Amino acid sequence: MPRRAPASRWLAVAVALLAAGCTPQSVTEEGRAIYNLYNLFMYIAAVVFVVVSGLVIWSVVRYRRRDDELPTQTHGNNRLELLWTAIPAVIVLALFAFTLQAQDKALDQSGQADVNVTVTAFQWSWRFTYEGTGAEVLGSPEHIPELVVPVGQTIRVKLVSADVVHSFYVPQTLFKRQAIPGTDNTFDLTFEKVGLYHGQCTQFCGLQHPDMVFRVRVLEQGAYQNWLAAATRRGSAGQPGT
Repeated sequence: MPRRAPASRWLAVAVALLAAGCTPQSVTEEGRAIYNLYNLFMYIAAVVFVVVSGLVIWSVVRYRRRDDELPTQTHGNNRLELLWTAIPAVIVLALFAFTLQAQDKALDQSGQADVNVTVTAFQWSWRFTYEGTGAEVLGSPEHIPELVVPVGQTIRVKLVSADVVHSFYVPQTLFKRQAIPGTDNTFDLTFEKVGLYHGQCTQFCGLQHPDMVFRVRVLEQGAYQNWLAAATRRGSAGQPGT
């Protein structure tokens, strides 16, 4: 007789499945719209799963074979067919509308930016240039650069590439954008929490692609101004600020 799997193993499997359906909360104002949209998709998918699974189980139990007689056959029902065609269509259209709404919030640049940063991706690191200040952060595969920004203020990023296609991705912002040669991509990030967040290139760009990482350091306003002043002094005569 095969030995039954312990309850702890089944519990671990259940936790893993639940974790697979979770997304981290965003640390930016723009990412909150994506986070809410993701949860909406999950809730609707859960309802659809429960309804469909319930109907399947009910059909198996209700119409299980009890004898050798053929059950009553139903050859189509226009009302039911119209209903189960209309319901998915309405759900898809509603999700499409909510997606457009979330996308507009995440990509909105109608407000005035507090900090303007040009992010230049190159093989295989990043350069962060703070427009109008003289401060600059230059990284390399051996030296991980940090994008230092103030909390609660709108950071307008102009993303460019110096060579091939790269990708700017900070997982905890729930936002990713490609850096394409000859194209300037702009977007806003408004961080709501002080902290240090991992960033990386997610577009394969050459042999040292795995080394193309960076960090985003979010500081209180006073600490950020102190850092910016020091970086600006070091950035005189066209040299990198840090």
